[in-house]
Amino acid sequence: MKKLVLVLVLASLVLAVGVPAYAFKCVSLIKQGNDQIAKMDQNSAKAKKAKALVEEADKLHKAGNQADAVKKAEEAPAALR
Repeated sequence: MKKLVLVLVLASLVLAVGVPAYAFKCVSLIKQGNDQIAKMDQNSAKAKKAKALVEEADKLHKAGNQADAVKKAEEAPAALR
């Protein structure tokens, strides 16, 4: 019983620390994407695609879907290559 309680407490601590850090990663990636896009020709197809990915990442982040937001935000720099 004590082991179960210990495991539950540790799992709660990991989630309490990990989720906000993961949420911050979204914000950081979205900012990086926007900064990269700002340095490009706004009418280029690459910039438009990256901007759409960053906007989608921001919507997902605001909806609380951090994992998908990070995935979308990480796709933006790849679209700029």
